[in-house]
Amino acid sequence: MRSLRQQGLLVLEVRDVGASVEGTPRWSLNPLDYRSINSVDVERAFHQIAVLLRSGVSILEALEFIRDYARPGARQVWQDIVERIRGGESLSSAMADHKIFRSMTIQLVIVGEQSGRLDYCLEQASAALERSRVNRRQVLSALQYPAFMILFTIGIVAFMLTKLIPELEKFVQAMGRRLPPITRALIDISHWFQKYMPTVVVVSVAIIIGLVLIYQWPPFRLRADRAALSLPVFGRLFRLSGTVTLAQGLGTLLRSGVRILDALDTLEKLIGNRYLAGRVAHARECVAHGSSLAEPIAAEGGFMPMLSRMIRVGEKSGTLDHILEELGTYFDNELRRMISWLTGLIAPTMTIVVGGILGFVYAAFLVAMISVGAGANK
Repeated sequence: MRSLRQQGLLVLEVRDVGASVEGTPRWSLNPLDYRSINSVDVERAFHQIAVLLRSGVSILEALEFIRDYARPGARQVWQDIVERIRGGESLSSAMADHKIFRSMTIQLVIVGEQSGRLDYCLEQASAALERSRVNRRQVLSALQYPAFMILFTIGIVAFMLTKLIPELEKFVQAMGRRLPPITRALIDISHWFQKYMPTVVVVSVAIIIGLVLIYQWPPFRLRADRAALSLPVFGRLFRLSGTVTLAQGLGTLLRSGVRILDALDTLEKLIGNRYLAGRVAHARECVAHGSSLAEPIAAEGGFMPMLSRMIRVGEKSGTLDHILEELGTYFDNELRRMISWLTGLIAPTMTIVVGGILGFVYAAFLVAMISVGAGANK
């Protein structure tokens, strides 16, 4: 009680609560509750803390509330932050030791602590995490369907070439008939596949592992990410995704009071494409030397051209943060429309490809059956 009085706190009641705390149980029957803390947990916690702070609750009480009602797998992180704040550390320094908190959110918390608008900055951090999660899910959803269909097609073809076609060959040869050209071609493909299948699998796995490993090498990743932006359809998708991240993130940070150099440094780490991240790093160096932000951002084949033009307008009018927010919304809608269009285009395309493969197999089978039937009638 004496220690609390020295901190300016008046003790009204002291009671023993035992080893457990109020809130969710210390254990759970759901094994998923024991997963380590993730970005969705942080997103929801920031929103809840912001609401509690606006209601007049202190930051320590708000964090204790989050800790008490967190999943067992996430509770330890919040407990560590609570103990650090009780020991006199700031929220931003307590968060900095946990990798789950992104540099952008820590920057917002620092600004909130310095400006006294921690609730507002935490709300912005929660919104930024939500936008990032939604954008990432949109891009992945556009890539999931073609990836699934490609794997499905490979599985169907492998089954036909290793199981179905050999049985067809035995049946036709047993009838003593000469195989039609289309059936002969299908059987030849089946023979080649069965003979070299182990080699094809090993080489394919080795190539995939090699590409994954070499992609970790910075020079190769830079070139690969730049080449990805030039792809016929998906290149525009990647450019839109990077533009949305930069516009929304920079707008949020600037509106919250973060300096533009610190904001650019933070966003460089958030953008997954290394070429686009390099453009942001180059822009930061140019701005540090007194240059305009619009010029280094306007590199051809990088961010969408409209971004640099509107940044130039925002710099002249002094409304850069508002323009970036509007651009973020605009490009986000463009990204949604493109994903919707791409999904609608991929579905019939993959259907035609899979149908063509299956049609070739059934045509070869049908021609062989007609040939056998004609021979039997004779």
